[in-house]
Amino acid sequence: MKLRIAPVLLASVSMLAWMQAPAQDGPTLFKTKCAMCHGDQGQGKPPMAPKLAGTTKDVAAVLTKGGEAKAPHVNPMSTLTPVQVTALVAFVKTLK
Repeated sequence: MKLRIAPVLLASVSMLAWMQAPAQDGPTLFKTKCAMCHGDQGQGKPPMAPKLAGTTKDVAAVLTKGGEAKAPHVNPMSTLTPVQVTALVAFVKTLK
């Protein structure tokens, strides 16, 4: 019985890890969660959303502690995990 459970458990864990991998990818996260307001290259869409490309803003603080009142990420209880925040911050730093 144990031999049958082990392969199924291993396959399940592997699949879960694979499914979460894209969610931790900075460019993919940016495209799905940020680009609609901040632009696909982080160019911003004034007055709705500020430019992120080349910014010195603390993006991690905005994502974890909140931003301006009109921003959807104003809620510090974000659905982003710490790993996702790190991936987004790293990607935003690459935008020029």
